[in-house]
Amino acid sequence: MNSTKLLCLMMVFLFASVCLAQEVFESVEGTFSTRKLSDKKEMNGTNKLLIRAAANLPGEITVNTSKAKEVTINYYKKAKSDDRKKGIDFIDLIAVVLDKTPDGIRLEMRAPNPAPWSGNYEWGMIEARITVPENCYIDINAAQFDVTADGPFRAVVISKSLGRIEVSNVLEKLDVATSNRRVNVNDISGDISISTTNAVLNARNLVSVGSRSHLENEHGDIRVDGFTGEIEIENSYGRIHLGAFNARGKRNVIRGMSGPISLEIIQLNDAQLRVTNRFDDVEINLPGSASAALSLAVDEGGKIEVSNFNVKPELIAQNRMNLVAGKGSSIISSNVRGSGNIYIRGNND
Repeated sequence: MNSTKLLCLMMVFLFASVCLAQEVFESVEGTFSTRKLSDKKEMNGTNKLLIRAAANLPGEITVNTSKAKEVTINYYKKAKSDDRKKGIDFIDLIAVVLDKTPDGIRLEMRAPNPAPWSGNYEWGMIEARITVPENCYIDINAAQFDVTADGPFRAVVISKSLGRIEVSNVLEKLDVATSNRRVNVNDISGDISISTTNAVLNARNLVSVGSRSHLENEHGDIRVDGFTGEIEIENSYGRIHLGAFNARGKRNVIRGMSGPISLEIIQLNDAQLRVTNRFDDVEINLPGSASAALSLAVDEGGKIEVSNFNVKPELIAQNRMNLVAGKGSSIISSNVRGSGNIYIRGNND
């Protein structure tokens, strides 16, 4: 075979492989997708993955870990349009690039700005499943993406998101911020900061010893089941529930407005806790053997009720009580402005 024929044959194989990699099919009427596409890069010493996406590109990211020392991505590029040619053009305009950088592995998901699609009936998107080494640092800036991540990770940072977030098994740092979407986090330790709006924030099994965790929501509920350490919770127009709370530190603060607050404290370690609310009730459940000084106040029309808890009164007034349980080692203060009551309940140890 002469060199010309060999070159032509190589070009045919190359063209065929490119076409296969970018093959597009119609999954349902008006919705188009590539076959599964893949890439991988060996992780360098930083053990860090940076994920960046175009601001106008939506999608879904799932991140898991493995024993391998590489980053692997399997993904689909998808589009919706009543026009097949336009749908395929949308897919061709989306690019996924996985590169090594001095900071770690960088994944970029690119799309034109402005996007060629618009409205609810046309879109381009990416569905990606990523595998990283264990104890990796994940930094995601992909505003339109839903993120599901299951470690163990060293850290997960998700900034300026508008997507749904589910993260579990983080060892040192979690910093996530989204808007108008649900957040679920489980089995997190270290520095913790979580915020959302107009949706539910659920957290389970958090440990933050040596730093103060911060949870914030507006127009949505906050529910925490299992927390050890020092915490600050801020909420408005939503419920706050903090269960199985092993309180430590001097700066535990719970602030609410127009939603009930309920705390279930299982242990006080010479901690200080302040709980404030407006226009709704505060309920604090304590171990019957807790040692704490309590300062409680409500506005006119509110009431303070203490039950199943041995305390020594220091001040009893119409809208205020100062009480001491045990040696008063910990300090708990609570006040409700506007209409609302305070309930202190003791639990059998």
